[in-house]
Amino acid sequence: MRLTVGMAAVLSAFSGLALAGPAPALAGPASALAARLPARASARPAGYLQAWGDDLNGQLGNGATSRSHLPVAVRLPAGVTITAVAAGGKHTLAVTSTGTVLAWGDNFYGQLGDGQAGDSHVPVQVMLPKGTKVTAVAAGDGDSLAVTSTGKLYAWGDNHYGELGDGSTMTARTPVSVILPKGVKVVAAGASYNYSLALTSTGKVLTWGYNGSGQLGNGFLTASEIPALVKLPRGIKIKQVANGGYDGLALTTSGRVYAWGDNRYGQVGDGTRTSRLAPVLVRLPRGVKITAIAAGSQHSLALTSTGRMLAWGLGSFGQLGDGRTANSTVPVYARLPAGDRIAAISAGGGFSLARTSAGQVLAWGHNTFGQLGDARAASSDVPVRVRIPAGLVAVGLAAGPTTRHSLAIVRRADG
Repeated sequence: MRLTVGMAAVLSAFSGLALAGPAPALAGPASALAARLPARASARPAGYLQAWGDDLNGQLGNGATSRSHLPVAVRLPAGVTITAVAAGGKHTLAVTSTGTVLAWGDNFYGQLGDGQAGDSHVPVQVMLPKGTKVTAVAAGDGDSLAVTSTGKLYAWGDNHYGELGDGSTMTARTPVSVILPKGVKVVAAGASYNYSLALTSTGKVLTWGYNGSGQLGNGFLTASEIPALVKLPRGIKIKQVANGGYDGLALTTSGRVYAWGDNRYGQVGDGTRTSRLAPVLVRLPRGVKITAIAAGSQHSLALTSTGRMLAWGLGSFGQLGDGRTANSTVPVYARLPAGDRIAAISAGGGFSLARTSAGQVLAWGHNTFGQLGDARAASSDVPVRVRIPAGLVAVGLAAGPTTRHSLAIVRRADG
């Protein structure tokens, strides 16, 4: 049962007071109750959330469980500003401007991190250790990750294959520490069906969990319950990472892309359908420099320095955006609307998202659950405009390899 608390408890929860986690004792009764925040809509849409698509477990966060083919407002606590968001299989995570983490949706494996067993159709607060400030989150099929301001990494939820990285295969309903190599600090993380990855402050990549398709990128097919280094070429420095369903992507500081793991549909992008146990270069068009990457369940995306979109891998739902439903083992250009320049990208389970420089959102691919947000149920093999409410512009996006829902951080257009 979800508890409703008084306004004093809510205000204290969002004034920098962190909830105690599994190891330390709780800060007191008020903090324990504050883990169950009331669902009050924010009156000021700056760092505000819109969500659309599947909602069977409440992952849209609007208090309902009905899928939506149009964006709806997430019922955030009053006064809360969202700075980062992540979409999991049937749950959602969001980082607030004070460094706390909210979660909602499916909680079968404890992926909401609030110590409870039931789903939540509105945001609840993750029970992180006292004093923790989170800068980024990632959401897998049944697990969650949080990167802290000090470079630590916490994980919670499903751990069947060791995807929590704590050296065990025990499910955790509250955050546990990922066992990082000595002296290593993490700046970003990713999650998928059954494995996780992290980017270190020195530009290296760590992976852990299941490895049946080589998604750990370490040259082997053996699962790992603790993080291990991806076998990147010597001297390569990575600035962004992305999880595919069973593959991984890494963007170098020079604008090249490496990929590894499952390649049945060409999602590694090297012109073959041979799975790779260690990273190989994606065959980008000559002279193209990549500024961002994203990975869906079985397809991959890249944003070029000129604001164009490349895609490769499975295309059966039109998720490559090139006007076809064919697979591609090498990157192809998405057919963007005339005049649109892309500023950010994300990829989901058979669909793709892009934010334009003008703050609009484009979507294409699978749409049975409304994940394209254009009011229709039909899939699209070219980008269509998401119907974000009038007067709002998007400043952030989120989908993920396991998702059937989409998210956008928005603000007022005149803000």
